[in-house]
Amino acid sequence: MEDDQSQPEPDHVTGTGKGEEVALNEGREPGREDAGTTGADRPAGTRTARDATGVAKDTDPIDPDSPPMPPA
Repeated sequence: MEDDQSQPEPDHVTGTGKGEEVALNEGREPGREDAGTTGADRPAGTRTARDATGVAKDTDPIDPDSPPMPPA
């Protein structure tokens, strides 16, 4: 019988940041914008089709008065 006293590797790797730290350090992703807070004082925001598809549009919408409707 072998006496193995080695410890398991930790799940967290030193130097790996949290997901929310990326937004704080590098800014918001393209297509996401801050819209203040909700009634419960939580952060609120909007998103565009750029956020959902990752494609930057080159032209304006056909109807500029139409609301932004990103794909589901």
